[in-house]
Amino acid sequence: MLHADTATPSVHQAFQDSQPMDVLDALPQPLLVVLPDRRVLFANPSAERLLADGLWQTRADHLMAVGQLDARQLAETLALAATGASSRTGLWFTPHLSTGWLQASALANSIARASGWPPNTLLLVIHLDQPALTQAARIEAITRQCRLSPAERHVLLLLADGEPVEAASRHLGLCVSTVRSHVRSLLGKTQAPSLMQLLRWTGSARTLPH
Repeated sequence: MLHADTATPSVHQAFQDSQPMDVLDALPQPLLVVLPDRRVLFANPSAERLLADGLWQTRADHLMAVGQLDARQLAETLALAATGASSRTGLWFTPHLSTGWLQASALANSIARASGWPPNTLLLVIHLDQPALTQAARIEAITRQCRLSPAERHVLLLLADGEPVEAASRHLGLCVSTVRSHVRSLLGKTQAPSLMQLLRWTGSARTLPH
């Protein structure tokens, strides 16, 4: 689900000659400072605006969701970051689909100390509107996040390309009832309220298959 990546240099380098909190407030990227148990220590104004828009959620000062990532998935992301590895995870946001990615990394101890935060503090950066997250990339992200089977992924690819269920069944050499069963499984795993909504999440502008 997660991909190793380099840390965000612009964020860490900016602290060299400024007070950490002032720099975090001024940066245009939405930033969250959290602990491995998902407790939110700080959110800059850009992140607060996303919170007001419902793009991430908290409960009792703990991070509960960012885009489609729920508390369990966020805990996995933070656990990896706590080991010192940086990661990137694809994001999509509903009901009006927008996309992006979440970068998680350990906050430098010197920055944490200067701000009065514990040494195991983590930094989350929310990147929005990444045009490189194409339909195929969105489907790959959904496949990883929702643990789709190869058959379910193949069905989703065909439906997103505009093939109706009957054509998809012929393409795959399967019975129509089997493809419909895969569709029901897709809706269950992704928690999409309808096939139309699932296709919107993939970025498909095709007609809803019958």
